[in-house]
Amino acid sequence: VLFKVWGGLLASSSPSLARCLPRSHSMSVDSAALCSSGRPAKGFAARDRVVFFIFLCRVVQTAMRMAMGTLVVYLCEEYTCTDTARGWILSAHAVGYSTTQILGGQVADRYGGKAIITYAVALSGAALVATPAAAASFGLLGVGVMQVVMGVAMGPLFPASIQLLARWLPANERALASTALDTGITAGSLIAVPLSGAVALRLGWRVALLGFGLAAVVFAGVWQRFASEDPTQCRYCSEEERKFLDSVVPRRAAATAAGSGTTTASEGIFGMLEGLMYRRLWAIYCAHFAFNFAMYFVTSWSASYYLDTFGLRPDEASLHLAMPHVVNITVNVLVSPALNRFLRSRGCGDLTCRRIFTGLGFAVPAGLFRLIPLCPDAYTTTAFFSLTFGFMALHPSGFKANYMDVTTTRGGLVSGIGNTIASIASSIGPPAVAYLRQTAESWQPSFSLVSFLCLAAGLVYCTTSSVTPIESAAGKDD
Repeated sequence: VLFKVWGGLLASSSPSLARCLPRSHSMSVDSAALCSSGRPAKGFAARDRVVFFIFLCRVVQTAMRMAMGTLVVYLCEEYTCTDTARGWILSAHAVGYSTTQILGGQVADRYGGKAIITYAVALSGAALVATPAAAASFGLLGVGVMQVVMGVAMGPLFPASIQLLARWLPANERALASTALDTGITAGSLIAVPLSGAVALRLGWRVALLGFGLAAVVFAGVWQRFASEDPTQCRYCSEEERKFLDSVVPRRAAATAAGSGTTTASEGIFGMLEGLMYRRLWAIYCAHFAFNFAMYFVTSWSASYYLDTFGLRPDEASLHLAMPHVVNITVNVLVSPALNRFLRSRGCGDLTCRRIFTGLGFAVPAGLFRLIPLCPDAYTTTAFFSLTFGFMALHPSGFKANYMDVTTTRGGLVSGIGNTIASIASSIGPPAVAYLRQTAESWQPSFSLVSFLCLAAGLVYCTTSSVTPIESAAGKDD
């Protein structure tokens, strides 16, 4: 069903794609099989399938990562947990996650992203499967160490995904693809939050971790079997689509050379320091930092917030915990494409669209975060959390899509640096919240901090972002 809806959104997201739809069921695939975008008159293009597989990868990745936010409540009922210990357990994954993203991006730029994604998902699942045994031997320390190991294995996933998509997608389809990836994150959260609580309540938290880990290992095999590195290696990509992508995806030859393990002179010049010296890149990095801090603040601490404030255990608060993710995925699938079409119809270019999406995605949540601690009951709190997640769902069409605009040859490295910086937010966020709760004995300072970060990141992005690749002559003038 998601694939069918997705195809409709792809077709309606831009006039050029809309013209590719058959006007009648009598249209022959032989006589008008493909339009100017290389899409078949019926069915899905190869690049749609690649995006869908990466969407599934994000679902699995997020389900593994988000499960601990709920399971930590049950874990701490078995082991004695202070707020500080709980905060470190919740941040352990991010600590490991931040260590391998830049390296993973560089390897993906050189050798391609498909195999990296396979190994990352499989090893992450294996670490989760091993967590109950580590807990039995070393207690909370064993749980924390395995969360770090899972983070180290999972680190290359984001830059490898961005690098692979950069080989497949023309510029006008990147916002929708980025939205699809974030929809996968939301879908994974929507699965992990209620399911992990339900399984832990009936079978224990160990069974929940085993289930998520084994599912990841199985998916790694599916990914390796059906995913494709680029159109030249894809058995289900038509010749017409290959020709179209060769004509519109920048530096196609350079990307293919990178996949074979060779590098061009221009690629060799582009080092890590250059990935840190442009304002347009820091605009994305700052936005990603604030986004991660805000999102993982909610997903990591919302179960504890409902328990402390309203006395609701995760199994009793399952609807409250799931509803923000339902709103998020609804906005991703329906609202973002519609808003993008509206802005394009009014003549807005890529940069204007990116700034509007990210500006709204930070400004409104900043106000809502200040109001949530004042909510008198769980239902009002859930409504505000849901609105916050709804506006946060605009970011995939904003700064996240911008990752694919600002470089033509080093998408893996740039996205690796950005996600590493964002992972620092995920690492320091839970301990910072735990510290503020202990010192202030209130949730208000934590929500105020998140609100400030959202406002600051929105201002920085809307004033310094760009869609010009840094490799171009114009892109050097930053």
